This record gives sequence, structure tokens and C-alpha cells, in this order.
Amino acid sequence: MQKPKPKVTPIVIPDDKLQFLKKKLDDPDLSQSVKRDFVKEIMGGECAMCQGMPTKIARYDMDGITLIEKYCDECFEKSNS
Repeated sequence: MQKPKPKVTPIVIPDDKLQFLKKKLDDPDLSQSVKRDFVKEIMGGECAMCQGMPTKIARYDMDGITLIEKYCDECFEKSNS
């Protein structure tokens, strides 16, 4: 079954939490798994394709079932082109 066109909403995060997350992601002393944990905690999950920081929530209505996925901008464009 092919995914229908999604309803897209941006992920809104307070500036202070976003700045904290960016600081942690830029820290070379933190491992990838710790950085991924910060993304999951602050952003509520990670990009469905690259496991990076999501910016959009896509909701797909699939015959009475709603599939919800989070994407970064780049992966969203790839998945819906």
C-alpha cells in the first residue's frame, strides 16, 4: 500500500530547549547514542529515515488508520517526491 499525501505540521520547540539541544549535538565529546537520546527526549522522537533531528510531523490517513511519522526537512522532501 502506497502512502497518501500527508497532513504536515511543524514541530514547535521552545528556543531555550532548541539552543540546549544544538549545543549538545555540536559537542564532540558526546557519543552518537547520547546525542540521539537528547534528540528523542527534547524533540519527542527522531527522523523516521535518518534518525536525525525532526522538524515536521506527517500524518497519513490510511483507510481509517493514522500513521504518524517525524521527519527532518531533507528526508521529508525525499519521502514525498
